[in-house]
Amino acid sequence: MHATLTTSVAEHLTPAGLATELPSSPHYEADGYWRGPVWAPATILIEDGLRRGGAVDLADRVSARFRALCEKSGFAENFDALTGQGLRDRAYTWTASAYLILAADSQTRRAR
Repeated sequence: MHATLTTSVAEHLTPAGLATELPSSPHYEADGYWRGPVWAPATILIEDGLRRGGAVDLADRVSARFRALCEKSGFAENFDALTGQGLRDRAYTWTASAYLILAADSQTRRAR
């Protein structure tokens, strides 16, 4: 079950981050709210679950891509999963909070 879930999550990982719908899905919409964009709350929950479940390499990739996305596109409410363009509100606190949590965790792991 763990391998199946990890593989499924990895399929959602685009260069911009975790798409909420597979870009290859007929239901995917670039600005489809929960049918495509990268979202901070989903990213942080999935990254944490992957890490706790032992899929550390995948969790590291999810974290790194989300942090790079924020550094490039700011703290938008959500992001186009294919282009990384910020969508909707460009100054969203949950995105900034998720970035800070993931960045701090990454720094802590590097310091060990």
